[in-house]
Amino acid sequence: MQSRHVPHSQTHETATRSPGRAARWALALAVGLVACPGCTFLRKAYVYTGDRFKDAADMADLGVTMTGNRTYSVYACAGGLFTLGGGTIDGYFTGIGGSRVGVFRHYNKTIGLGLYSYEEFGWGEFDRGDPETLDRRHKGLIGWLFFRKKDKDDCVGPT
Repeated sequence: MQSRHVPHSQTHETATRSPGRAARWALALAVGLVACPGCTFLRKAYVYTGDRFKDAADMADLGVTMTGNRTYSVYACAGGLFTLGGGTIDGYFTGIGGSRVGVFRHYNKTIGLGLYSYEEFGWGEFDRGDPETLDRRHKGLIGWLFFRKKDKDDCVGPT
């Protein structure tokens, strides 16, 4: 069998054609992403992504709390219906929490007894002595049924 020798100019020509094809695909993909509903312009895409990040920050609190004193807190909540644990923390929180990301002041006083729990917490700017600056919630099935908020704009269901 005879082997055929491919001149250097032909292999170079084939190699230079593929980057053009890749560039066209990349351009088509970029146009497709920018033209998606809600993301037509770069600013809208930035705002949309920022809003989804804020939504994620509303769903979970994940971070490390640092205090000047030794404190203990162990608390677990399952969808706002069943809670166990308790503790008091007054310090600084690093992570995602209270619809914020970063390092900020944090206060949390909780007791979870299964079907009932009470939470008192503050994120960022608050005064422990002024209940109006703290978020206070009755949670769990008993809290949801018997401690409903009177303001119709407040969330009254499980969290």
